[in-house]
Amino acid sequence: MKEMQRLKALVYEDSIDAVVRSLGHAGIVQFIDMREKPEDWHETLVPHKESVEIVTKCSHLISKIEAAFETLHIKPYELPKQELPITKDPTHKVLAAIEQKLDELPIEEAKIYGLASRIDQVILDLGIKPEQFDKDTSLTDSEEMELEHIEFELIEIDKTIETTGLSNHQLLVERIVSKHFDDLDEIGKKFAQLSKFVIDSERSFGKRLITLKKTVESLIGTIETGINFQEIREELLILWARAKEEKRIIEEKEKFVRSSKTVFFEAWVPQYLEKEAIKRITEASDGDSLIADEVPDPDENVPTIIKECPSYLQAFGKLECAYGRPSSGDIDPLKIFAITFPILFGIMFADVGQGAIFIIVGIIFTLIRRKGKVKEAGDIIRYLLISGEMLIYIGFSAIFFGFIFGEFFGPSGLIHPITLAKFGPFQIGGFEPTQEPMKMLKFAILVGTIHISIGLVLRFINELRHKHYKLGIIPICWIWLIFGSLFMWAYWGGISNISLWFAEGSIMFGGLVILPLILIFIFAALAEGFMAGVGFTVEVFAETLSHTMSYSRLMALGLIHSAMNYLFLVLGGVEHGVFPLTSIPIIAIGTILVLIIEGLVVFVHTLRLHWVEWFSTFHSGEGIPFKPFEST
Repeated sequence: MKEMQRLKALVYEDSIDAVVRSLGHAGIVQFIDMREKPEDWHETLVPHKESVEIVTKCSHLISKIEAAFETLHIKPYELPKQELPITKDPTHKVLAAIEQKLDELPIEEAKIYGLASRIDQVILDLGIKPEQFDKDTSLTDSEEMELEHIEFELIEIDKTIETTGLSNHQLLVERIVSKHFDDLDEIGKKFAQLSKFVIDSERSFGKRLITLKKTVESLIGTIETGINFQEIREELLILWARAKEEKRIIEEKEKFVRSSKTVFFEAWVPQYLEKEAIKRITEASDGDSLIADEVPDPDENVPTIIKECPSYLQAFGKLECAYGRPSSGDIDPLKIFAITFPILFGIMFADVGQGAIFIIVGIIFTLIRRKGKVKEAGDIIRYLLISGEMLIYIGFSAIFFGFIFGEFFGPSGLIHPITLAKFGPFQIGGFEPTQEPMKMLKFAILVGTIHISIGLVLRFINELRHKHYKLGIIPICWIWLIFGSLFMWAYWGGISNISLWFAEGSIMFGGLVILPLILIFIFAALAEGFMAGVGFTVEVFAETLSHTMSYSRLMALGLIHSAMNYLFLVLGGVEHGVFPLTSIPIIAIGTILVLIIEGLVVFVHTLRLHWVEWFSTFHSGEGIPFKPFEST
């Protein structure tokens, strides 16, 4: 079911800025770029282009305001975000009002307050105490000369601070407290450098800064009253935010088309916000607009509202999004993915001891992340912390399969394999993969068949959601083909006895393999044409063989994992579950290597089985996230 509606609006040109501004304040619509489908309008409309004069003026005002911030030593990102009132004025009038207000602000007069603020900040950063220095600060030059002198001094101080690397006394103390300095000698050296930098030199920065501070205070005393520096700061921020809002509106209108007096646009809006969007368009245009809504076609790929991923699934969500988001109306496989991924990983990395280490590391990462340490870390560390819960899940899976394959830091003999089930040639557990690799291969193929079939069930549900009833039969027949082939392989003894498939097993082969292929061709041809049906049927047959056999990597990597661990057990002298003390260092080194190197390899192959073999059966990855336009 589609969550979105398409809105189409024709608005009088004088009201279009107000409409976009109102919708931008609400943040409820995503405008459709009309330039991407010119066939819908090129015969009657033309692309909307803002005048060069307005675009230039907007950029000029933003630069002018930012220059004022620099003059007053103000950092805009440190100021609180302002809530802008909505105006119905067109952009050119808004820009004219911004320019007029900006010209009225006493920027030059307030410059001295900005210098005072900057000096106070540097004094605070360097931990300077004013009582340590001479307070004689009589003015020797005119106010203009003193201001130039102060600015020059601050520039020189900034350069020296940057060169020395001793820019923040409080940061230095924090680093000492957090033990970033390993020994007391280094701490002493750092404080000695800071003391010499601030106090000891003949013309120390401390003395210069305190002199500048007193000079500024004396100058402020000579300025006429009535200048409120805080109000100027806030007013500049409002003007800056307003100018940037108008710039965003100008850029967004590039997606629209127009006639001589009207502007036409289309936008996606969530169904539950459709009435609000229509109301805002009507009110902002004073009724000078025509609005229509339209339900998207079942096959149309419309934006989807991205729901916040629970923290315990966040790592899996990032892996899924790296492949692509589900299309509108499709099932989101995230929760199933979060189950199958640890299972496949655990099969290839089956080990009770190493699985327990994964759990411990995962718990540590999770606790660190939940204490709010993620934002302070770099990208790689942040992703590791996010993966905390995933490490816990794959750790439990590794422990589970470690019990059924009898591995504790490798096939040490300490744990005996546990048999869970046995049917036909397939056996779940009860054997050591290195000793009976063919049983492991059969188990891997069985797991692959089930995994791909789960994807085909999801494909069937997606086809029904999109009302593709003819195509909905195909995944059912595909499951029939996969399990039919598996049964033939198990019943007749594998590919080595394939000649029997066409002799004694010809009737069974026709019913389990040929018939589903014929049905797949028929339904594909009915839905998409004869040649498309032929191509798709060949593709299904090839993928059934290649994708299913690709799961043999479960056996291969499982054997490699056991072999690597067994190597370190032999080197350490472990026999029949007896671990000599001399074996502990060797096993520890081996465990670290296996966890890092083979753990990464297994992770990559597990991801490949999902991205290539599983997702390809049902997950398009072509979903478009809903990103509403926000002007503020």
